[in-house]
Amino acid sequence: MANPARSNTPPLSLDAGAIIFILLLALLTRIVVALWLPQRIIWVDGQRYYLVALRMVSGQGFGSLFDNSKSVPTQALILAAVYEVFRENFLAFRITFAVLGALSCAVGYLIARRLFGVPTAWTAGVLLALYPFLVYISALFEYPQTFFILVMGLFFLCLLRFYDTQRARDALLAGGSLGIAVLSVPTILLYVPLAALSISWMATSHRFGRALLLLAAFSVPVGAWTVRNYVAYDRMVLVNASSGYNFWISNSYAYYRYGKAGIVCIPGAEKTEVCTGQSEEAPINADLTPYVLEEERAAWKNGLGFVQESPARFLELTLRRFLAFWSPDPDALTTDKGSAGSIRNWVAAVTYTPILLLGTAGLLLTRSRWRQLLPIYGYFLVLTAAHSVFLPAARYRLPLDFFLVIFAAVALQRIWLRWRNREDHVLAPMSS
Repeated sequence: MANPARSNTPPLSLDAGAIIFILLLALLTRIVVALWLPQRIIWVDGQRYYLVALRMVSGQGFGSLFDNSKSVPTQALILAAVYEVFRENFLAFRITFAVLGALSCAVGYLIARRLFGVPTAWTAGVLLALYPFLVYISALFEYPQTFFILVMGLFFLCLLRFYDTQRARDALLAGGSLGIAVLSVPTILLYVPLAALSISWMATSHRFGRALLLLAAFSVPVGAWTVRNYVAYDRMVLVNASSGYNFWISNSYAYYRYGKAGIVCIPGAEKTEVCTGQSEEAPINADLTPYVLEEERAAWKNGLGFVQESPARFLELTLRRFLAFWSPDPDALTTDKGSAGSIRNWVAAVTYTPILLLGTAGLLLTRSRWRQLLPIYGYFLVLTAAHSVFLPAARYRLPLDFFLVIFAAVALQRIWLRWRNREDHVLAPMSS
């Protein structure tokens, strides 16, 4: 039975033209940036994913746990699939992710349409297509955030459909999307309990059963990958083996003193405990899995030791990370062409600041819809909390920027309506 509070969403066929326009606009902006970027690996993460993809196409699988302890499977799988067709063609990699980024804009349009109506959806879709942070990340292939934003957008779209339709199919599709998202950005594992509670809250009947359906669908991709890891490494590894490492580098004297410079080991900060404690080479003729897992345990111990030694310092650092997470400063240390150079900070400030302000206003304007928006609020809470404890890099915020843009569209639409009504009020005496 459909939810009695369901929105009056118009049939998709009525605005297919809008979706096509947004797709083309988003694809155009992303391909332009993909063509402008140097045809090489720009960011260090890309080198890691590219090497895993090369192993896959050569028949070696994902390699040892040492090879991909800091990788996620979906990114390497996409790169391997493109490599099979185009070989070592970096432009093909970039255009592939540009297409994925454009699709996420269409998904954003559909989310906004279902929540707030067609006019707001138009505004949201255009903003998503043009928002520089999303355009840039979509033209890269080095990071999994582009694919993650797409599958999480599909998750929320299916969840909103379930709110309206109460169909088990939508619960299953939402769970499957969430499982794939975990294999792209493992941090979202923290959100899974909230997702199950959200769908149970939204259900008008069989609440427990609907939550189980979502969790069952979620378990299919995550469970398959976990079984694969157990077969390959004879250990239970859920996604990868880097949470301890990420916690340690985020909670260390190096990060406390130097910020990001202290953990990427630039000149002047290369002698920090993080830089001197990282092992770049595995021991020769050794079973690498126990070696990696032992390093992971040691990293957790180091990070927790930093926290226990001075809780006040940890709280200070958490506040600093929170502010950095929501700051317009991308906090990137490279200035070459591929990283957009010195103009990057100006573009970020000029474009992100109004989106943050308008998005916050949109969140306040839609607070009467809190029941329907509760899963999105939880999404903001989980990612903000996680990156206030772990690294707060700007790219980790982009999945939330996706929704900030949608809420900014709500605020812009409200501004437009007030301005139009004011104009109508001014012109009415003249017309009479």
